[in-house]
Amino acid sequence: MSKVKLVRGFTGYTYIEGHCGDVAKVLTHLKDVYGRDTSDVNDALRILSNFNSFYDMMRRKFKDFISPKKDEGDLIKGLVVVDKIKLFKIGNVSYVQLIFDKRVGLELISNILKDLGIDFEVTYE
Repeated sequence: MSKVKLVRGFTGYTYIEGHCGDVAKVLTHLKDVYGRDTSDVNDALRILSNFNSFYDMMRRKFKDFISPKKDEGDLIKGLVVVDKIKLFKIGNVSYVQLIFDKRVGLELISNILKDLGIDFEVTYE
C-alpha cells in the first residue's frame, strides 16, 4: 500500500493525492461518519468507482480536472466537500488527486486518515 499525500496549497485549498481506493475510503468515511452525504461526495464516489471510464473521457476531452455535481443548497449551507478531481495513472495503477472545498480543513482530513489507518505525509506548498 502506498502513502497518501496530504497537502495544504498556498491558495488555501487542501488536497489529497493517492491510490484511488484510499481516496474512496476517505470520502466514504466523510459520508458515513461525518454525515457529509451531499451530492458532490456521492458524485465523486461515482467517478472513482468508474475510474477507467472517466479517465478515458478526460483524456479524450483534454481535461485536467473533473468537477463533481454540487447542489446549490449545499453550497449555500457550506456543506460542499469536493471541489475537483484529477485522475491519473502511473503504470497500471489508478491514482487520484482530490481537491477539497476551502472550508474543509487539513486537520479534519488528517484525522480521517488516522482513523482509517492510512499512511500519509503532510506537506505545505
